[in-house]
Amino acid sequence: MSKELARTAGLSPSHFAALFRMAAGCGVVEYAKRLRMARARELLVTTSRDISEIARTIGYNDAFYFSRTFRREHGCSPSEYRRGKN
Repeated sequence: MSKELARTAGLSPSHFAALFRMAAGCGVVEYAKRLRMARARELLVTTSRDISEIARTIGYNDAFYFSRTFRREHGCSPSEYRRGKN
């Protein structure tokens, strides 16, 4: 992912990664994961979509992997988060 972004920005991958980390406080992959999780939280609270549909919407093809990642990041499952047990 960062190679494509670096190419688009006209920078070497290492220089792009350093600049990105300085600006965002984390790497590209971590930043993308944070954005995905923020969108997942929003969808969990504002919609009644299935967890698997939310996972697909934010780019996770495997709902179980999404749920494990969500739990690791937030300390609760997506279903618990939706019920307000966050």
